[in-house]
Amino acid sequence: MNELKFNVVQSIGEITANFDEFKNQVSRELEKYKSKEFTEDTKKDAKKDLAELRKKKAAVNERRIEVKKEYMKPYDEFEAKVKELITLIDEPITLIDYKVKEFEEKRINERKEEILLAYEEIVPGELQDYIPLERIYGKKWTNAGTKMKDIREELTSRVATTNADINAIKAMRSEKEETALNFYMENNNLASAIKYLSDYEIQKAEILKRKEAEEAARRERELEAERERIRLEERRRILEEEEIKRKAEKETVEKLKEVDEEQARFLSSEESKKVIYTVVATEEELKDIEQAMTSFGVYFERKDV
Repeated sequence: MNELKFNVVQSIGEITANFDEFKNQVSRELEKYKSKEFTEDTKKDAKKDLAELRKKKAAVNERRIEVKKEYMKPYDEFEAKVKELITLIDEPITLIDYKVKEFEEKRINERKEEILLAYEEIVPGELQDYIPLERIYGKKWTNAGTKMKDIREELTSRVATTNADINAIKAMRSEKEETALNFYMENNNLASAIKYLSDYEIQKAEILKRKEAEEAARRERELEAERERIRLEERRRILEEEEIKRKAEKETVEKLKEVDEEQARFLSSEESKKVIYTVVATEEELKDIEQAMTSFGVYFERKDV
């Protein structure tokens, strides 16, 4: 397109008025009004003065509007012609812009197809849930200055990072591995997934420790209950043995107290008492004791123990 300059020749307009004379008159009148006293008697004159001043102000402003309108006539005509030119120029601009955008849209769609093919080729199916294309899509991938080689390298790097992250999660060998992988699948944040597993293992250890403590306390209660049962059983056994011993002793005493009443009545009287002596002596000494009791007329029966 040949270069055609838009040449404009502008003559600066000049507007003259008796500004100074009018200004001086208004200033003098203003000074007069500043020093003038307004009372009930002068109220009518004040209203008259106010009306005159407002009339004068309106006349000045109306003249301003008339002058501006007249002064702007050349510009208004100039602006209308300029707008006509702009409209004329806009027509090829719109056409070329449409063609450029159409071409750019076609280029972007072709690039998107290339990116999709590269994604399907580089990202294995088992990783596509972890790194969906819409999540990792680069803002500059469709720029004309971005090379497909760089995009393919970025996809390859993302696959390597994702595999490493998944292996790191699996290496922890946690029973919550699947949940952690699902977390990672949602946001590709390895630190968050590792923290989840670490927190879970800490919580699990605390629960296990608490359960072990509870189990130890339960076993201790059972042992104490068993020890108490054994103590009670031992006390019961001792009491039973003591009772048996008492009964045996009583039976023994009763047997010792038994005498041949038929034989004893020949040597006893109403004042006679039945007593038991336990004597430790030799056989000769026992013979002497028995002879002595016989000589005294005491009935006795020897019961060796």
